[in-house]
Amino acid sequence: MENQLASLGIKVPEILLPAEDIDPAKFAVIACDQHSAEPAYWEETVRIVGSSPSALHLMLPEAWLDQKDEKELLIEQAMSGYLADGTLRSIGEGFVYVRRTVGTRPDGTPLIRHGLVAAIDLEKYDYVPGNHNLIRATEATVKERLPERIRIREKASLEMPHVLVMLDDEKNALTALLEQMRKASDLRCLYDFDLMQDGGHIEGCFLNEPDQIAQIAKVLSSLYDACDDGFLMAVGDGNHSLAAAKETWKAHPEIPALRYALVELISVYDEGLSFHPIHRLLMNLDPADIPAIRKELRLDDPSLDLQDLQPRIDEWLTEYRKSHPAAELEYIHGREECLALGEKPGNLAIVFDKFERGSFFRTVLENGTFVRKSFSLGEAREKRYYMECRRLR
Repeated sequence: MENQLASLGIKVPEILLPAEDIDPAKFAVIACDQHSAEPAYWEETVRIVGSSPSALHLMLPEAWLDQKDEKELLIEQAMSGYLADGTLRSIGEGFVYVRRTVGTRPDGTPLIRHGLVAAIDLEKYDYVPGNHNLIRATEATVKERLPERIRIREKASLEMPHVLVMLDDEKNALTALLEQMRKASDLRCLYDFDLMQDGGHIEGCFLNEPDQIAQIAKVLSSLYDACDDGFLMAVGDGNHSLAAAKETWKAHPEIPALRYALVELISVYDEGLSFHPIHRLLMNLDPADIPAIRKELRLDDPSLDLQDLQPRIDEWLTEYRKSHPAAELEYIHGREECLALGEKPGNLAIVFDKFERGSFFRTVLENGTFVRKSFSLGEAREKRYYMECRRLR
């Protein structure tokens, strides 16, 4: 069974969780790359956490990057301290089935996202476009963003996942299996609480029995057998974090734990996983040029596709800036916000109705990666909260 999972790029990890006397609602905080322009969000998180042990002390929110020199030593000390004093305890080797309430359906029932926390093998992953590995990136990697992340991982004694890895599981077979186990009361509940700051509700169940793991391996094997070009998993959120983990492993093969990264696996078809297109806003244009720009970029084409459009925008903007250096391209998450901004003189909004999740794996197979800023997985509050941890040293 271990060999079967290894062939699929999966390892059963040893999971660390906060001790039972620690408030999980204060320990779990949202991924570090969220609310980076909202210092008030993180100030409120500090207030909520107070003096309680928390994942807040184990990572650096991007909103605080200007404090990185003073914060990084404190993070290293907190990691070592939590491991030494029992704040974090091992619950043994196993997978964690995560059920995250992210909203409400029209009929009033909870809308739940289903995921499986597991370790993936970085030897089976590559972020170079066009590779044929089992696990592939979905966006181009900006290598300038990696050194800082690598430096942090090289010093870290543990990791907490905010990486979401997609499975091309159209029938949601893995979720169906996990739900069947949960309803049969076969799973041990690890946590069940409301997340801070409007994050919804979260439950975690432990899967560590050989039969449970064997059934998971069987489903993943079936997905692999059905996939194209050996492409089983696609990185949805956290592309740069995983690329940094890969580079750290390549630089330190003497540390076996660095070969793996803790992630949450989720079906690209999961009902609770929302995909949002990221819209484009061209700014500081000459208003008289806008009709010609629309024609040149073919914006009125009913089959307008972002994967084709973005290269055209890049080429056009490079040329246009020679005579209009103030022209800019911005990426806007909200459709209505983008349309409103597009009404301002000199602005041109380019919006998309929806993101076709059925094209997710096909686009990577055909193009190597998506163009930058193609989609967002959920709203900011729906992003992964740190909870599970794994030793790196």
